[in-house]
Amino acid sequence: MVWIPRLLAFAVGILVSDALGHLLPHSVETMGMAPTFLVAAAGFGLFAVVGRFLRKGAKSQIAPMASVSLGSDAIHNISDGALIAAAFAVSPLLGVTTVIAILAHEIPQELGDFAVRLEAGLAPARAAAANLASALTVFAGALAGLTLGASAPGLLAGLAPFAAGGFLYLALFVLLPALARHPLSGARWWLERLLPVALGVVVMAVLAVAEERLGLDHGHIHGIDDRPQPRSFAPWHRQDG
Repeated sequence: MVWIPRLLAFAVGILVSDALGHLLPHSVETMGMAPTFLVAAAGFGLFAVVGRFLRKGAKSQIAPMASVSLGSDAIHNISDGALIAAAFAVSPLLGVTTVIAILAHEIPQELGDFAVRLEAGLAPARAAAANLASALTVFAGALAGLTLGASAPGLLAGLAPFAAGGFLYLALFVLLPALARHPLSGARWWLERLLPVALGVVVMAVLAVAEERLGLDHGHIHGIDDRPQPRSFAPWHRQDG
Protein backbone atom coordinates (compact mmCIF):
# COMPACT_ATOMS: atom_id res chain seq x y z
CA MET A 1 0.00 0.00 0.00
CA VAL A 2 1.62 3.20 -1.20
CA TRP A 3 0.14 5.34 1.59
CA ILE A 4 1.61 3.28 4.45
CA PRO A 5 5.06 4.97 4.33
CA ARG A 6 3.37 8.36 4.56
CA LEU A 7 1.39 7.24 7.59
CA LEU A 8 4.55 5.82 9.16
CA ALA A 9 6.28 9.17 8.68
CA PHE A 10 3.21 10.85 10.17
CA ALA A 11 3.46 8.48 13.14
CA VAL A 12 7.12 9.46 13.65
CA GLY A 13 6.10 13.11 13.91
CA ILE A 14 3.21 12.28 16.25
CA LEU A 15 5.26 10.11 18.62
CA VAL A 16 8.30 12.40 18.82
CA SER A 17 6.14 15.50 19.28
CA ASP A 18 3.95 13.80 21.90
CA ALA A 19 7.01 12.62 23.84
CA LEU A 20 9.15 15.78 23.65
CA GLY A 21 6.44 18.42 23.53
CA HIS A 22 3.75 16.95 25.75
CA LEU A 23 4.56 14.01 28.02
CA LEU A 24 8.09 14.93 29.11
CA PRO A 25 7.49 18.67 29.77
CA HIS A 26 4.44 17.93 31.91
CA SER A 27 6.32 15.21 33.75
CA VAL A 28 9.17 17.61 34.46
CA GLU A 29 6.70 20.03 36.06
CA THR A 30 5.16 17.22 38.11
CA MET A 31 8.17 15.08 39.04
CA GLY A 32 11.19 17.27 38.41
CA MET A 33 13.89 17.13 35.74
CA ALA A 34 16.10 14.29 37.00
CA PRO A 35 13.35 11.78 37.92
CA THR A 36 11.54 12.43 34.64
CA PHE A 37 14.54 11.70 32.45
CA LEU A 38 15.60 8.73 34.55
CA VAL A 39 12.15 7.16 34.13
CA ALA A 40 12.11 8.06 30.42
CA ALA A 41 15.54 6.48 29.98
CA ALA A 42 14.29 3.38 31.77
CA GLY A 43 11.31 3.20 29.40
CA PHE A 44 13.55 3.70 26.37
CA GLY A 45 15.98 1.05 27.59
CA LEU A 46 13.31 -1.49 28.46
CA PHE A 47 11.62 -1.20 25.08
CA ALA A 48 15.01 -1.43 23.37
CA VAL A 49 15.78 -4.67 25.22
CA VAL A 50 12.32 -6.07 24.53
CA GLY A 51 12.56 -5.08 20.87
CA ARG A 52 15.96 -6.73 20.50
CA PHE A 53 14.70 -9.89 22.22
CA LEU A 54 11.64 -10.04 19.96
CA ARG A 55 13.74 -9.52 16.83
CA LYS A 56 15.92 -12.50 17.70
CA GLY A 57 12.95 -14.86 17.74
CA ALA A 58 11.04 -13.31 14.86
CA LYS A 59 11.02 -14.62 11.31
CA SER A 60 10.57 -11.07 9.99
CA GLN A 61 12.60 -8.02 10.97
CA ILE A 62 9.45 -5.91 11.17
CA ALA A 63 7.26 -8.33 13.14
CA PRO A 64 8.37 -7.03 16.59
CA MET A 65 7.24 -3.54 15.57
CA ALA A 66 3.61 -4.30 16.46
CA SER A 67 4.55 -5.61 19.93
CA VAL A 68 6.67 -2.57 20.79
CA SER A 69 3.94 -0.24 19.55
CA LEU A 70 1.25 -2.06 21.53
CA GLY A 71 3.33 -2.03 24.72
CA SER A 72 4.18 1.67 24.71
CA ASP A 73 0.66 2.65 23.66
CA ALA A 74 -0.91 0.49 26.39
CA ILE A 75 1.24 2.13 29.08
CA HIS A 76 0.21 5.56 27.84
CA ASN A 77 -3.46 4.55 27.86
CA ILE A 78 -3.24 3.22 31.42
CA SER A 79 -1.87 6.59 32.51
CA ASP A 80 -4.69 8.35 30.65
CA GLY A 81 -7.26 6.12 32.33
CA ALA A 82 -5.94 7.02 35.77
CA LEU A 83 -6.15 10.71 34.89
CA ILE A 84 -9.75 10.30 33.74
CA ALA A 85 -10.68 8.59 37.01
CA ALA A 86 -8.96 11.31 39.05
CA ALA A 87 -10.67 14.05 37.05
CA PHE A 88 -14.14 12.55 37.47
CA ALA A 89 -13.40 12.14 41.18
CA VAL A 90 -13.10 15.93 41.42
CA SER A 91 -16.14 16.77 39.28
CA PRO A 92 -18.06 15.46 36.26
CA LEU A 93 -17.22 18.62 34.29
CA LEU A 94 -13.48 18.19 34.82
CA GLY A 95 -13.85 14.52 33.88
CA VAL A 96 -15.57 15.36 30.60
CA THR A 97 -12.99 17.99 29.65
CA THR A 98 -10.19 15.52 30.45
CA VAL A 99 -11.78 12.90 28.18
CA ILE A 100 -12.03 15.49 25.38
CA ALA A 101 -8.37 16.40 25.77
CA ILE A 102 -7.28 12.75 25.72
CA LEU A 103 -9.40 11.95 22.67
CA ALA A 104 -7.92 14.91 20.82
CA HIS A 105 -4.47 13.39 21.25
CA GLU A 106 -5.49 9.78 20.77
CA ILE A 107 -7.26 10.10 17.41
CA PRO A 108 -4.18 11.12 15.35
CA GLN A 109 -1.96 8.80 17.39
CA GLU A 110 -4.24 5.82 16.77
CA LEU A 111 -4.08 6.57 13.04
CA GLY A 112 -0.30 6.38 13.17
CA ASP A 113 -0.45 3.21 15.29
CA PHE A 114 -2.74 1.62 12.72
CA ALA A 115 -0.13 2.27 10.02
CA VAL A 116 2.59 0.82 12.24
CA ARG A 117 0.65 -2.43 12.63
CA LEU A 118 -0.07 -2.66 8.91
CA GLU A 119 3.64 -2.22 8.25
CA ALA A 120 4.34 -4.97 10.79
CA GLY A 121 2.37 -7.37 8.59
CA LEU A 122 -1.04 -7.39 10.25
CA ALA A 123 -4.14 -7.51 8.09
CA PRO A 124 -6.31 -4.37 8.34
CA ALA A 125 -8.91 -6.15 10.49
CA ARG A 126 -6.26 -7.48 12.89
CA ALA A 127 -4.54 -4.08 13.01
CA ALA A 128 -7.84 -2.44 13.94
CA ALA A 129 -8.46 -5.12 16.59
CA ALA A 130 -4.97 -4.51 18.02
CA ASN A 131 -5.71 -0.78 18.20
CA LEU A 132 -8.95 -1.51 20.02
CA ALA A 133 -7.24 -3.89 22.47
CA SER A 134 -4.61 -1.26 23.25
CA ALA A 135 -7.28 1.42 23.70
CA LEU A 136 -9.19 -0.77 26.17
CA THR A 137 -6.27 -0.61 28.61
CA VAL A 138 -7.56 2.85 29.49
CA PHE A 139 -10.15 1.03 31.61
CA ALA A 140 -7.35 -0.69 33.55
CA GLY A 141 -5.93 2.73 34.33
CA ALA A 142 -9.34 4.04 35.34
CA LEU A 143 -9.86 1.02 37.60
CA ALA A 144 -6.45 1.62 39.18
CA GLY A 145 -7.41 5.26 39.74
CA LEU A 146 -10.66 4.30 41.44
CA THR A 147 -8.98 1.60 43.53
CA LEU A 148 -5.97 3.62 44.65
CA GLY A 149 -8.04 6.72 45.34
CA ALA A 150 -6.54 10.18 45.63
CA SER A 151 -2.98 8.83 45.48
CA ALA A 152 -3.46 7.39 41.97
CA PRO A 153 -2.21 10.42 39.97
CA GLY A 154 0.97 10.56 42.01
CA LEU A 155 1.61 6.82 41.85
CA LEU A 156 0.92 6.62 38.12
CA ALA A 157 2.62 9.87 37.14
CA GLY A 158 5.76 7.92 36.28
CA LEU A 159 3.93 6.10 33.49
CA ALA A 160 3.91 9.24 31.31
CA PRO A 161 7.72 9.62 31.00
CA PHE A 162 8.07 5.82 30.78
CA ALA A 163 5.67 5.81 27.82
CA ALA A 164 7.54 8.79 26.33
CA GLY A 165 10.74 6.75 26.38
CA GLY A 166 8.92 3.94 24.59
CA PHE A 167 7.53 6.36 22.01
CA LEU A 168 11.01 7.75 21.28
CA TYR A 169 12.47 4.28 20.85
CA LEU A 170 9.59 3.28 18.58
CA ALA A 171 9.88 6.41 16.43
CA LEU A 172 13.68 6.59 16.12
CA PHE A 173 14.78 2.96 16.15
CA VAL A 174 11.80 1.09 14.74
CA LEU A 175 9.81 3.37 12.44
CA LEU A 176 12.71 5.23 10.82
CA PRO A 177 14.45 1.97 9.82
CA ALA A 178 11.09 0.73 8.53
CA LEU A 179 10.79 3.82 6.37
CA ALA A 180 14.27 3.16 4.99
CA ARG A 181 12.92 -0.10 3.56
CA HIS A 182 10.62 1.94 1.32
CA PRO A 183 13.06 3.50 -1.19
CA LEU A 184 12.27 6.81 -2.85
CA SER A 185 13.29 8.14 -6.22
CA GLY A 186 14.09 11.71 -7.18
CA ALA A 187 13.06 14.63 -4.98
CA ARG A 188 9.88 13.03 -3.64
CA TRP A 189 11.43 12.65 -0.17
CA TRP A 190 9.94 15.96 0.96
CA LEU A 191 6.42 14.83 0.00
CA GLU A 192 6.70 11.23 1.19
CA ARG A 193 8.82 11.78 4.31
CA LEU A 194 9.38 15.38 5.43
CA LEU A 195 5.84 16.64 4.93
CA PRO A 196 4.11 13.81 6.86
CA VAL A 197 6.60 14.10 9.74
CA ALA A 198 6.10 17.87 9.87
CA LEU A 199 2.32 17.39 9.72
CA GLY A 200 2.46 15.05 12.72
CA VAL A 201 4.51 17.56 14.70
CA VAL A 202 2.18 20.43 13.77
CA VAL A 203 -0.97 18.46 14.68
CA MET A 204 0.34 17.63 18.15
CA ALA A 205 1.65 21.18 18.68
CA VAL A 206 -1.71 22.70 17.73
CA LEU A 207 -3.52 20.29 20.04
CA ALA A 208 -1.18 21.12 22.91
CA VAL A 209 -1.70 24.86 22.46
CA ALA A 210 -5.47 24.43 22.14
CA GLU A 211 -5.60 22.34 25.32
CA GLU A 212 -3.65 24.95 27.25
CA ARG A 213 -5.77 27.85 25.98
CA LEU A 214 -9.04 26.04 26.69
CA GLY A 215 -7.95 24.69 30.06
CA LEU A 216 -8.17 21.06 28.91
CA ASP A 217 -4.54 20.17 29.55
CA HIS A 218 -4.93 16.65 30.89
CA GLY A 219 -1.20 16.10 31.09
CA HIS A 220 -0.93 18.51 34.00
CA ILE A 221 -1.49 15.93 36.69
CA HIS A 222 -1.06 18.34 39.57
CA GLY A 223 -3.48 20.71 37.87
CA ILE A 224 -6.30 18.45 39.02
CA ASP A 225 -5.38 19.21 42.61
CA ASP A 226 -4.77 22.91 41.97
CA ARG A 227 -8.22 23.67 40.57
CA PRO A 228 -10.97 25.02 42.88
CA GLN A 229 -12.35 21.90 44.50
CA PRO A 230 -16.11 21.34 44.24
CA ARG A 231 -17.77 18.58 46.19
CA SER A 232 -15.94 15.39 45.31
CA PHE A 233 -17.78 12.45 43.80
CA ALA A 234 -14.93 10.07 44.61
CA PRO A 235 -15.89 7.11 46.80
CA TRP A 236 -12.81 7.64 48.99
CA HIS A 237 -14.06 11.13 49.99
CA ARG A 238 -17.63 10.23 50.89
CA GLN A 239 -16.85 9.73 54.54
CA ASP A 240 -16.05 13.46 54.72
CA GLY A 241 -19.69 14.25 54.20
